[in-house]
Amino acid sequence: YEYITSFNEIQRNLDSIKALENIINVRTAGGEVKSSTKEQINEDIKTIYELLAKNKKLVASLQKKLSSSDVRMAELEKMVTYLNTQVEEKDAQINTLRGELEKMNIQVANLSSQVAELEEVTQQKEEEIQKHKEEIEIKTSLLNTAYYAIGTKKELADNNIINKEGGFLGIGSTKTLKEDFNKDYFTKVDITRLEYIPLGTKKAKLITKHPATAYRISGEKRADTLFITNPSEFWAAGKYLVIEVE
Repeated sequence: YEYITSFNEIQRNLDSIKALENIINVRTAGGEVKSSTKEQINEDIKTIYELLAKNKKLVASLQKKLSSSDVRMAELEKMVTYLNTQVEEKDAQINTLRGELEKMNIQVANLSSQVAELEEVTQQKEEEIQKHKEEIEIKTSLLNTAYYAIGTKKELADNNIINKEGGFLGIGSTKTLKEDFNKDYFTKVDITRLEYIPLGTKKAKLITKHPATAYRISGEKRADTLFITNPSEFWAAGKYLVIEVE
C-alpha cells in the first residue's frame, strides 16, 4: 500500500509540473513579457523545482526500501526505475526551459540551488529526528528487556547461576553479572509481552526475589505455568528471573 501511495504522489507531482510548464509556455508565447508575468513565472519555476525535489526524495526512499527488502519484487523495481527515469527526464526538460526563459531576458532566480539547500536542511533535520527516535526505541527496548532461566538446582549450579546455598549469583546490590556467568543459559524476553512461562514440572520456586502479589504458579499438584499478573511490580526488583524446578 505504501508503494502505491508513493507512486501516486510522484505521478501527481509530474502532472502538476507538466501543467505549470504549459502555463509558462502560454505566458511567454506573446514574446514581450510583463514584469508581473515574470514574477509569476519565477513562482511557477520555484514550485516546479520543489515538486521535482519531492519526487527525487520519494524515488530515493522507494529504492532504499526495495533494496533492503528480503523479498525481490520485480514489478515494483521496474516501476521505481520507470518513475526515476521520468523524474530525471523532467529535471532535464526544466533546465532546458530555464535556459530558454533566460534567453528571453527573464532572469530566473537561482531556485534550484535554494531548493537543494532547503532540501539538505530538511534531510538533516529528518535524520536527526530519526536518530533521536531510534535512540528512544533502543532505550525503551532496554528498559523492557528481561531474562529468565529455568533449571534444577544442579543445572543452575553448574552454570554458576546459584551458589551452594541456593542464592543467586551476579545479581547483588550492584546488579551486575560475574565474568563466568553463563549468559547463554538465560532466555531474553520483552516484559511488555511476557504473560506466562511454561514450567511443566513437579515443583518450582523462584530463586530471585519478586513480589508474591505479582505472580502465581498454576497447576493441580504440579507447577505447570508461572503467570506474571503484575509485570511492572514483578520486574521492579530486577530484570533477571531464576526458577529452580524439580
